[in-house]
Amino acid sequence: MKPDKKTPQEQANYWLVLLSSPFASPEQRQAFEAWFAENPANRAEWDKARAFWKKFDMLNDEQAALLDKCLSSADKRRDMKSKKCLRGFINPCSMPAFACLLLLVWVGIEAWPVWFADYRTAVGEQLSVQLSDGSTVLMNTETALSVDFSATRRTVTLHGGEAYFKVAKDAERPFDVETDDGRVRALGTAFEVRQLERDMAVTVYEHAVRVIFSQGTTIESLREGELVAVNAGRVSPVFPVNLKQTQAWREHRLVFRDVPLMQVVAELNRYRPGKIVIVNQSLKQQRVTGVFDPREPDAALAVIENTLKLAAYRLPGRLVLLAAR
Repeated sequence: MKPDKKTPQEQANYWLVLLSSPFASPEQRQAFEAWFAENPANRAEWDKARAFWKKFDMLNDEQAALLDKCLSSADKRRDMKSKKCLRGFINPCSMPAFACLLLLVWVGIEAWPVWFADYRTAVGEQLSVQLSDGSTVLMNTETALSVDFSATRRTVTLHGGEAYFKVAKDAERPFDVETDDGRVRALGTAFEVRQLERDMAVTVYEHAVRVIFSQGTTIESLREGELVAVNAGRVSPVFPVNLKQTQAWREHRLVFRDVPLMQVVAELNRYRPGKIVIVNQSLKQQRVTGVFDPREPDAALAVIENTLKLAAYRLPGRLVLLAAR
């Protein structure tokens, strides 16, 4: 059972991530031991991988020592199976290291499918869908939704992502968009809903909508040119927005005006395979202003590197580490 990676370097990174997590099975651990003993190149790349993550403080001495203890030989498999071994990697202090390491496995594995979604888009893709009632939906990158229309109601479930809805009028059948964080009701209007993890935002482009958040807050009338959001259970005040700027993604533009680098990177990560990670905490708040084409996220990244004078370390699986020079 070998990882689906071509080079010893990619394989070493794969094993380091997997075995540093609580998800490795006994069979996978045995497969690692076989791979490690297979040839000197594998052992050399294993040492390099461990040294690399220690260099960026992603793997501290204590974690490295515990990893050695867990993986040094077959006769220590009992330790590898023990809770003590796993606790060294899943305690709160080590979670940032585990999260960063997990990226290397993540970029090589398909995301869990959104079950029963009627429509979905891939990374960087947009899709326009006309619904049976005449309404239209423009889906942004990595978006999935399902449609459930009946004689008395119209319901669209946005499983995740971002979508712009242009709703056909039908006084007998309300139009609802449901997400994990709430429900938006509209009748003959145009609006946008964004649901990313536990964050939801609603922007109105025409007329008004009613927003009912799962945590209990209700906005009876969110009007044209207004936005409301919920972040980790907290609802923001309703505030006016520049609709030309918020609709930029529909025109294949990403517009940033004096925003933190961490926000720009989070947005670029939605449009490119792999992952961009900011290594230095001090860089996350550096300000960025610019207009980029989301269809060319690597070109946008190159501009940011040069403008802010950053060093970019590109790893297998399109993982990019941004660090200070």
